[in-house]
Amino acid sequence: MTPLVTHIIRECHRLRSHIYHLQQEIDRGPRVIRSRQEELEQERHAYEQHFETIKRLKLKQREDEGSLKQTEARLARLEEQLLSITSAKEYQAKLSEIAQAKEKKSMLEDAILTTIMELEEKMAATPKVEKRWSQVQSDFVAFQREAEERYARLQQDLQWSQQELQRWEDQIPEDLRERYEKLVRAMGPDAFAAVKNRYCQGCHTQISEQCILDLRNGTFLRCFNCGRMLYVEDN
Repeated sequence: MTPLVTHIIRECHRLRSHIYHLQQEIDRGPRVIRSRQEELEQERHAYEQHFETIKRLKLKQREDEGSLKQTEARLARLEEQLLSITSAKEYQAKLSEIAQAKEKKSMLEDAILTTIMELEEKMAATPKVEKRWSQVQSDFVAFQREAEERYARLQQDLQWSQQELQRWEDQIPEDLRERYEKLVRAMGPDAFAAVKNRYCQGCHTQISEQCILDLRNGTFLRCFNCGRMLYVEDN
């Protein structure tokens, strides 16, 4: 028994809406994956930057310690030279050099201490950084697996729904087919609207009792206001 045309319209609306949302989900997939890949790269950068900072701090410590040794050696020579100076002018100049060397020595000692403290802090945080990076990688692998499985399910659902839609559309009477196809091409899933509580759910225009009766009897009707193909949605 051939179903009423309004029943066919209802099923076509359901399937076309479902297919539309399936396709949206499928199209959204690559964007979501791209976003997660960008997040992974940010985490990778933070992980690598942590160890790069440690490397930089160690290098700075070595350089400052080398400079400190040179400064201490220079300071010792200046203080030794001070003992043999007889000229008051040269004596004052040498004292000035010594003062500058001592200031540089103090600055280097402070810098080395600061670097050591920063380095200790970074080294202490290393296990946590490594654990986070390992977890982020595991989460991404799991996400990829779930995304692939979800994509396969969506594709399977899409294929089945398209076949089911074709089965229902093949039952549309020949005299209505051209109008149906024209509306679907122009409006997609919005070419349909249910009538619920006497109102078109597409534009919320009230539908007459006679139209509702005609729809229940299988008459093909369009909303006089928005032009959508109508069917009655049971309460």
